[in-house]
Amino acid sequence: MSFVEPRVSGAVLLDQHRVMEEIAGKDVVKAAMAKLDPEQRSEYESLLPVSWCSVTTANAVLTAVARECGRNASGLQAEVVRVGVERTLKSLWRIILRFTWDDALISRTPMIYSKTYDRGELKAKMAYPGRAEVDLVGWPTVPQLDIEGLATGIETVLRVAGRRDVKVNWERRPGGVFYVATWRV
Repeated sequence: MSFVEPRVSGAVLLDQHRVMEEIAGKDVVKAAMAKLDPEQRSEYESLLPVSWCSVTTANAVLTAVARECGRNASGLQAEVVRVGVERTLKSLWRIILRFTWDDALISRTPMIYSKTYDRGELKAKMAYPGRAEVDLVGWPTVPQLDIEGLATGIETVLRVAGRRDVKVNWERRPGGVFYVATWRV
């Protein structure tokens, strides 16, 4: 049996690419892309909203852009995810989210995740008011950037939905990652 690399949604990466260009500048992103391995550059540049891209290539692009603009990859990842999620959830979604109860928000997290990554599964539940537990299982080798990106995404959705003082902590576990999101009730 051959190993199939985990992949991330082309639609997500295309949105994040636009955000990276806004943050770092189009010329910086173009220069970073030119320094990528030709195979990775080709995979990334051929993305369509309905296609998938290897996580290795997606992270190589983000790391190259961070290096090119003199930033830490984790910090750039957090900003790109935050801006992208905020942009997606603005307008009508923001109003709907503010009137959505916590359990409904958290219960939709696994569905959103499954449309973003093709590896692993999220299991999410409300532990009690102001605390949600999210377990990523089935992806023991999840890269650090993706762990942090998911934490930032969870935090941003809760914050945009009107939850205050949101914090998301995580720890690696055998088979994946365990996240705890807390907010002021």
